Amino acid sequence: MYELFHEGELMVQFRAGENVIAAQNANMITSHFSNGMIHFLISQQFAILSSKDSKGDVWVTWLTGQPGFIKVLDENKAIIKSKLIAGDPLALHFIEQKQIGLLIIDTNRRIRLRINGVVTKHENQFIVTAKQIYGNCPKYIQKRSFQPKENRLLKSKHQSEELNRTQEEWISKADTFYIGSVNNRGEMDASHRGGNQGFVHVIDSRTLLFPDYSGNSMFNTLGNIQLNPSSGLLFIDYDHGHSLHMTGLSEIIWDKPATAAFPGARRLVRFEIKNVVQLNNATEMQWEFTEMSPFNPKPEQ
Repeated sequence: MYELFHEGELMVQFRAGENVIAAQNANMITSHFSNGMIHFLISQQFAILSSKDSKGDVWVTWLTGQPGFIKVLDENKAIIKSKLIAGDPLALHFIEQKQIGLLIIDTNRRIRLRINGVVTKHENQFIVTAKQIYGNCPKYIQKRSFQPKENRLLKSKHQSEELNRTQEEWISKADTFYIGSVNNRGEMDASHRGGNQGFVHVIDSRTLLFPDYSGNSMFNTLGNIQLNPSSGLLFIDYDHGHSLHMTGLSEIIWDKPATAAFPGARRLVRFEIKNVVQLNNATEMQWEFTEMSPFNPKPEQ
């Protein structure tokens, strides 16, 4: 089993003054699937996956399926019967066993489960050996129901080293994204970030700035960034099923005057873009928006 917290997580916890809370919340971390987790996973249809490509860059992507596409095999192994679509930044990089971060998220019930460990790919399925498993609080999850179809189809792929104007507008209106990070030992993590539209600021075509709100105090993502800035972001177009993948470098901003410009923020993260991949998928993927999270910080009047 992994150590509960690595050096980077401990550093951020102490600097934020939340180390005592983090130690208490660490009790939720396990390496075994409980009965509750098993029942949750068997009903899920959507998963976020983070890993590194052959160059060592971090990317975040998503997997879908009908209920039952994720099944627990034993106390720390699970199988995901899904595949990455052609053109996905990680599609060509699962030849051997590798570290991954998984986030299984039910946006309709606002429940999420993080699984960090090792994956081996066999044709159209992934065998996951979990090292860390734990639930997250429901904060900042916008309520959406999700209706996947059998296949995700690629219409077109666009790749560049910076954002275009359309992508900048997409991000500036987003209320949700996913972030993947890695520590200095190569261990991965995938996490959710949510807020009101506009909570992610586009500084320029290669720079994003977003707030870090109050969470579970364990700082798994920021702890990784503290040790290793390599990270990835994923934005999903919920109306059309398109996805925007970015890899780059993240930096934690502790400056209080800068943070004060973001309502509810405790810290900021600056993300410097290295590469962008936009996948335009067939529109069979369907999300129905219900409501924004009541935990989202209210904009200043």
